[in-house]
Amino acid sequence: MNIQTIKNADSSTQITVKRAASTSTKPGASTAQPVAPAATEGSTISLSSTAALASHSSDIDTAKVEAIKAALKDGSYKIDSAAIADGMLGTARDLLRATSR
Repeated sequence: MNIQTIKNADSSTQITVKRAASTSTKPGASTAQPVAPAATEGSTISLSSTAALASHSSDIDTAKVEAIKAALKDGSYKIDSAAIADGMLGTARDLLRATSR
């Protein structure tokens, strides 16, 4: 897949996505049938200057990310497997309640 981003003079952004052709030639490699892409030549998306600005705003706490990277690098990062398991079980419970209604 080839993704090209172009900044226009009016501060809008144009993104072009081109899909690569399938390279699998092995017979029987997959039982699924290939699906034709919606646009064989590529798809183009244009963002207004407002949308382009919104896409650059970030909800990521970069200080926290850097702290985690440093802890991983020096080996002091601890993973709380019980908290992860509790979160996964809670999500599963919520999904089961939502589907049983």
